[in-house]
Amino acid sequence: MTIIKTNNSGWATVRHVGYFCLLLLAEQLPLTGLSFASAIVGTQQTQLTYVLGSLFLIISILITILFWQVYRKAVTDNNNEFEQRLHKRDWLLVAAGFITMLLINTATIPFVKTSGNANVDSLTSLLQSFTFFMLLFVAFIGPILEEILFRGLFLNWFFPHRRWLSIGLSSVIFGTFHVDLSSGQVDPIYWLSKILLGLVLALVYSRTKNLKASITLHILNNTLAALV
Repeated sequence: MTIIKTNNSGWATVRHVGYFCLLLLAEQLPLTGLSFASAIVGTQQTQLTYVLGSLFLIISILITILFWQVYRKAVTDNNNEFEQRLHKRDWLLVAAGFITMLLINTATIPFVKTSGNANVDSLTSLLQSFTFFMLLFVAFIGPILEEILFRGLFLNWFFPHRRWLSIGLSSVIFGTFHVDLSSGQVDPIYWLSKILLGLVLALVYSRTKNLKASITLHILNNTLAALV
């Protein structure tokens, strides 16, 4: 994989860590804001639900545009990888990744706790209250944001010359990002399943050298999960 030309100085690393943390917080703003607003005003009022949901999508789209601009600048020296079309081999890798994800989900879901998972419970509650808006976010906007952050930026910013270390760390951080550590009751199977899904996404991105491949795969996985 062609790696972007980055300054390997300690300052560059510190700067990238700072950017990554800020973007990580920004990615959580829409869901956090929607959860907070719905808890205060409730969601029984139809008009207010539409207003909150619309505002949620607008903010999410604006943050996606911000992420995209950061990513575009980060890969300027990487042959503008996103502008390259997906070839037959890339689609085969996406298909193989999707099958692998199905196997991971099939193997882990029966062992995942059905209750007590704060992260899942929160998303389920928002899906019930803001179904249309949350489906758009979970199926499309969320995958784009997470792929830019955990694959497009992380794999190019951190340990670019030690690919397996970068892939491994991004997968663990991705999996940890999807559990609620504050609850003190992390479901290890659920956590492991997200790490494995992150690993598949990272491998597909690394192999195809195109973020469109991992975004497509992430959208397929999330869409299927939202529908079932």
